[in-house]
Amino acid sequence: MPKASGIVQKLIKDGQRAMERTDWADAKKCFEQALHVKETPEVLESLGLAAWWLDDAETTFESREKAFQLYRVQGNVRGAARVAISIAYDYFSFRGEYALSNGWSRRAKRLLENLEPVPEHGLVKAWDGCVAIEADHDPAKAYRLSKEAAEIAVSLHDFDLQMMSIALQGIALVFEGKVDEGMPMLDEAATAAMTGEISDLETSINVCCYLITACEYVRDYNRAVQWCFSVKKRTDNGTFPLMFSFCQIHYAGVLIWNGDWDEADTLLKKASNNLIDSRPAHAAEGLVKLAGISRLRGEFKKAEELLDKAGEKPFRMLGANLVLLEKATLALDRSDPVTAANLADRYLLNTPEKCRLMLPKGLEILTLGQLDLHKFKEAEDSSQRLRDIAEMAGTEPLIAFAHYTDGMLHLAKNQNQQACTCFERSSELFHRNKNPFQTARSRCGMARALHRLGQIQPALREINTAIETFQYLKAQPEQERAKAILKNIKKLPAEYAETSSPDAFTAREQEILCEIAKGKSNSQIASDHYISIRTVERHISNIYGKLGISGKSARAKATAFAHRNELVG
Repeated sequence: MPKASGIVQKLIKDGQRAMERTDWADAKKCFEQALHVKETPEVLESLGLAAWWLDDAETTFESREKAFQLYRVQGNVRGAARVAISIAYDYFSFRGEYALSNGWSRRAKRLLENLEPVPEHGLVKAWDGCVAIEADHDPAKAYRLSKEAAEIAVSLHDFDLQMMSIALQGIALVFEGKVDEGMPMLDEAATAAMTGEISDLETSINVCCYLITACEYVRDYNRAVQWCFSVKKRTDNGTFPLMFSFCQIHYAGVLIWNGDWDEADTLLKKASNNLIDSRPAHAAEGLVKLAGISRLRGEFKKAEELLDKAGEKPFRMLGANLVLLEKATLALDRSDPVTAANLADRYLLNTPEKCRLMLPKGLEILTLGQLDLHKFKEAEDSSQRLRDIAEMAGTEPLIAFAHYTDGMLHLAKNQNQQACTCFERSSELFHRNKNPFQTARSRCGMARALHRLGQIQPALREINTAIETFQYLKAQPEQERAKAILKNIKKLPAEYAETSSPDAFTAREQEILCEIAKGKSNSQIASDHYISIRTVERHISNIYGKLGISGKSARAKATAFAHRNELVG
């Protein structure tokens, strides 16, 4: 027996050393051999962790559930609670089974009720905070739980738990729209992860994922690029397959933003395939992003198939709302504004108002769909909500999207000068933040507004530049739309030849212009204003001259100008 005990101890030490050098397969082998000699909860727990890193779900569940049972038999409450927290994560991550995950979390809390503060108290709060963010979309709850976890961590001098809790507080604040408070906390925790201050590798993964996820929601891709490269350096040796797959999906979002769609497509396929069999709930985001690339390229059928897959169980636990949003965008690109607006509205209803940073994309699609349906009042309200969130978050890309939707709103209402201002600003901000696709879309809006203002050459410059960008990106649908705008500019005269603003007219001329817009004849205008018909004719001649119009259509054009500039009371 002493000899057998010595063999077991050696195998356990060998397994632990293998874990330290991230040789998960060797560690798993050592722990399995040790268990053949003697089955203990400690070794079963270690085997479960090694299997977890190898994405071996069957071994992970079997080992951890056995460890839980043996810890209970031994009366080791802390050990049982700790393993129960891990199993809660397993059901959430591997199988997407929220109810079972919640059950194991509650078991852990029940076991810990009568114990003095221990790290497991903080771990279960941190886990529940994570679920509050990822599944419940409740940042206020996540912040409260993670703050309580941080207080436990500080009292117990548990640095890893403290950094994990700080990262959770950071992402909760970001989701609420408090970007200036939340992002520095995430930067701090991620720095601790990348410098090796955080000893637990799983904690390092979660911290980095929270940071990059937050970057995507605030669309701070410059910050995301910096952290993605830092994480990539640490994962390049191939010993962190799980971390690498998660990171690839997030990094693909950066590539899509920057217009590197081919590379993003390759990364997403690889990462999603790695996760589909072992962690399908987490694969959903990759599938939705793949669908987005297909949509941008005009491969609508392929995009639809990917979204249908991402909407199935078990993907839908974390992917349902993402699918709704991408389906809304797909419907808009298919010129189906009714479906787009309905789906965007459903997405927004499914997203709590307090999760402010999850709302902008839905509000953008809803606004554009409402504009296509000529629901201008509703579109104004949606655009205002988007603008309010963008101003609160303060990040340039969100502000750029707000300017773009405002530009589309002004364009729909024939407020072309205001539209130009908005598109110019959105184009500038998108370009500065390295998004060629959205820059080109803004240029298309600018071209349409300039054309209506009679500025043909500037309009041609904007639309030709946009077409070149779409052609380079292989963005077929947008390229076709841009070509239609170009054809309209080349073959048709400007719809509205506005070279004047209302300020160019005297008070009396504005009065006469308003009367013309109301359909009154020259004699009626003269009678109502107690002036001669000749005086009325002189004012009208001045008005036509300032507008640069003449002939039989002049009165109609003057009427249109008055209505567009809201001169008619």
